[in-house]
Amino acid sequence: MKSLSEIGRTFRELRINNHISLKQASDENVSMSQLSRFERGQADLSISKFISALKNIQTEPGEFFSALNDHQKSETIEFMSKLSKLEYERDIEGFRSLYKEQKEKYCSNPSVYQYHLNMILAQSFICKCDRSIPFPKEYEREIADYLFVTDEWNIYELILIGNIYMFIDIPLLHKMGTEVLDKVTKTGANKNLATIVLLNIFETCVYRNNKDVATYYKDNIPALISDETKLYERNLYHFLLGMYTYKWEDKTRGKEIMEEAIKIYDYLGCINLAKNYRQDMTDYI
Repeated sequence: MKSLSEIGRTFRELRINNHISLKQASDENVSMSQLSRFERGQADLSISKFISALKNIQTEPGEFFSALNDHQKSETIEFMSKLSKLEYERDIEGFRSLYKEQKEKYCSNPSVYQYHLNMILAQSFICKCDRSIPFPKEYEREIADYLFVTDEWNIYELILIGNIYMFIDIPLLHKMGTEVLDKVTKTGANKNLATIVLLNIFETCVYRNNKDVATYYKDNIPALISDETKLYERNLYHFLLGMYTYKWEDKTRGKEIMEEAIKIYDYLGCINLAKNYRQDMTDYI
């Protein structure tokens, strides 16, 4: 049985990873002081308060318990937190440092294959920051081999797919995507992360001019983001819908849809997101 301190620490790490303050995580059901004591392992929360707090940090119960039960959870979440921050800033030098860090860990302890997978993840971000750098083919093969000998795809596996998607051929990528969609539709497990993965696959299909597969994701993703609280996912889908419309239906309307999504980031004060998507639109059109 997990200790209260482990549960609280995992909650805190996930909250920070999602860039949510203690104040934002609290509400009328659970106060800041209660959450603070809970994160320090000094107090428990009732089921209703705990579920409310998880919703406030944009984490599904399944995602939380997957992280809690991961024997390397603290190290994994720390690594993911670094990735998230560097991705937000598009810091290529930071990714290079992270790659070096994970490589050193793997060389020191080659029995922990996750360090090698972390290296591959960091390399994928380097390649995304600088498109002139090719993603090593051996890394693509190693990820595919790992995924298809792994019985269950949990948070870490979804993160792998969600960050190497642009380097995978469409047939294999679509095979992964349909499996992710099937699992999340049947079980609801890791729904938030699975949705982001599918949005990434949708984007890749549009960029690669594969209308049939792109249409599959255009038609199936809305059911996953029907909840109005899914603001980020809904706005990202809106931007991708603009890309789809621009390419295959109406260039003027497609551009308008992309601009609508960017304006929402502007209105919310999400300066980096607005800047990044504005650059993406400029490059795209």
